Amino acid sequence: MGLSNQSRSFRTALKAMALLSLVSCTPTGPSGNSCARPDLAFGGDVLLHSLIQRDAATRPEGFAPAFAPIAAALARAEVAVVNLEGPAARNISLANRQIADPGTIYDGRAYTGYPRFNYHPLIARALRNASVDVVQTANNHALDRGALGVDLTLQALAEAGLPATGTIARGTDPIWHVTRQISGRNVAFVACTFSTNNLTNGRSQVLDCYGNRPSIPNLIQTLTNTPTIDAVILLPHWGTEYAARPNARQRRLAQAAAEAGATAIVGAHPHVLQPIETLTTRDGRQVPVAYSLGNLISSQWSLPRRTGAILYLDLARDEAGRTIATNTRYLPTRVERFAGHGVAVSPAALLPDGGASVAHARGVLGPRAVGPDGCLTD
Repeated sequence: MGLSNQSRSFRTALKAMALLSLVSCTPTGPSGNSCARPDLAFGGDVLLHSLIQRDAATRPEGFAPAFAPIAAALARAEVAVVNLEGPAARNISLANRQIADPGTIYDGRAYTGYPRFNYHPLIARALRNASVDVVQTANNHALDRGALGVDLTLQALAEAGLPATGTIARGTDPIWHVTRQISGRNVAFVACTFSTNNLTNGRSQVLDCYGNRPSIPNLIQTLTNTPTIDAVILLPHWGTEYAARPNARQRRLAQAAAEAGATAIVGAHPHVLQPIETLTTRDGRQVPVAYSLGNLISSQWSLPRRTGAILYLDLARDEAGRTIATNTRYLPTRVERFAGHGVAVSPAALLPDGGASVAHARGVLGPRAVGPDGCLTD
């Protein structure tokens, strides 16, 4: 594809999503499937490699164009959640020390890509402006700028109006969940990670998916038994990078979390899509599990790594009066680099080469894909 065609594709995606955001859809049938506004949206990994940061540093809009084509897709939900894979700590070097402001979004010292990430804190406002409401900060790169980096990341997110789950600042109470009101229900989000890449979690700032201080099942059970909380969503950072299927450890934690009371489980880390399944608990609840939504944005260019999904869920009550997650569906996404706009993520169906990503997503996630208008296409 030529650069001029890429630029036109970017503008086309923006215009189409802006138009679709104004369209009011109606239910499609008695099964409850609809293209009405979902309660929840989940994006995958926000993984800002050096290329993406360099792109942002060249334009006054910073990171905003990277997310502009999917902003309407996230705004469709009452609450949207993404995984911010890496710190957003202002002016912190690889030695975990504060340095002079480099005066740019990317300099290779304070702000770096792989293998130890750190993003300019402007990413927080870009995510908020793209209609993100909650950020997962527990992941294997959470300590890439040490304890200070965790503190400053949470500060940057808070200043942008974004609550975070999965990490805590030094000297604060160990409250691992955040809550949001969704369709009149109080929903708790809990994030955890399987690893911090061998960086020491000496201040216990990052919640361990497989640890016991607290254990994830016990934490979920405590929240489930809290009268003021109606639902618990687990956001685990787990699994094997680039693996197309969940491993046994993921499956065990998913079942344990479901038995403890989790309403839904939405995973991250593999950087490729993994299947969506429904677990049945001993008490008869149906709990959807999305093992991995892949990359929301990165500069990894193979088809499985540039293809992601935005997961949509609704909340309802079952016959026993318990809050459950229903109407699982997803929007396939694709990452491209556009002339004059840099790397951006778009609904795959709006891109000239997006058919390959739509087909890949359907092959992994199965039916119940939605189009850019939010309506089921299957």
